[in-house]
Amino acid sequence: MFGRPAAMAASVGLAILFLSAGWTALPTRNAPSTLAYRLPDGDPAAGDEGMPVFVLRPDHSTLRAGVARMQTGGRIDVTLYDPSDPELTQESEGLLFNADLRVMWLLATDEERAALRRGIEKLGVGLRDAIDAVLRSPEFNDEYRSVLKDVGRQAIDTAWHHPGTKAAYDELVRSAEPVLREAIGRDLRGIVMKRAEPMVWDMLSANVGSVLKLFQDQPWNLTPVEQALEGIQRDVREQGLVEKTTQRILDSWQAKAFMQTFANNAMDAAVRDPRMRDAVHRLLTDQRLGAYLTPASQPANELARLAPQILFGVHPQSDLNALAAYIFRGFITGRPGQLVILTSPRQRDQILALDRFAPRPLLYGVPQ
Repeated sequence: MFGRPAAMAASVGLAILFLSAGWTALPTRNAPSTLAYRLPDGDPAAGDEGMPVFVLRPDHSTLRAGVARMQTGGRIDVTLYDPSDPELTQESEGLLFNADLRVMWLLATDEERAALRRGIEKLGVGLRDAIDAVLRSPEFNDEYRSVLKDVGRQAIDTAWHHPGTKAAYDELVRSAEPVLREAIGRDLRGIVMKRAEPMVWDMLSANVGSVLKLFQDQPWNLTPVEQALEGIQRDVREQGLVEKTTQRILDSWQAKAFMQTFANNAMDAAVRDPRMRDAVHRLLTDQRLGAYLTPASQPANELARLAPQILFGVHPQSDLNALAAYIFRGFITGRPGQLVILTSPRQRDQILALDRFAPRPLLYGVPQ
């Protein structure tokens, strides 16, 4: 009736109307902030890129609620999509997170975390049983064991002679010397002195005849010395002197550094060995060993089904939730970023009880 130009004009007008309505429903870069928080320790760095803001519901599901921006001095301005949303009335405590998988674990319910732990424990038991079955299999013993043992021995020898290992060992020996001197000068000296005086009198009693016959060639009776040494050894065992001294040495940071250095160098040497790479490749592609992995297959399948449901909110006939999508995108792109989650005071306390370091509690600020 009005012709094609009128119809096109009407379509364009409707499109502009819908876009305008949608634009007014979203916060823009210049929109005034609804809430303001600040970091307790302050942060001079300001960020131009917005951080997503989520609301944590009572059932531990999340809802995208707005955008936050870090300002100079650690102030965080939050612009909510809908400040009148009833879900925001009780959820006003702010927590700042790095966008990683730790967030999904902390936001899960106690029942969900318990279910994940049980799934991981079942998988661990299944893997141990499967590995034991592989190691006992005739295929492994006939074709892989001798090669891997040779690689292990060579890796240990290489690691022991590595300059880094030698330096860490020398540092351990230097740190052990004061401990040994203290143990000998304090603990062992007390044990020896307790046995020394009776030994002297026992020696005199046992050798009184020899003392009176100074000019006769007669050997001394050293039985009291042997008895005193046996008593010293017995006292050392009963007091646990060797164990205590050894434990003090092993508890030092030098001992931990030596073991870490030695283990790292041994692993590096084993990985660099071409025989190891060849053996691992053949192990992973040896179809005969597949039958021994049955104990781990069912727990692995159950965990593969359970973990996405709990951590990412992925259920049959449902989409990836917004929080999980944001974290997953950062994981894929290598730019995880940060996010803000609004919680109730009770939810905040529950999250901080699980981890006091991953979330950064935010203090209230004044919107500007």
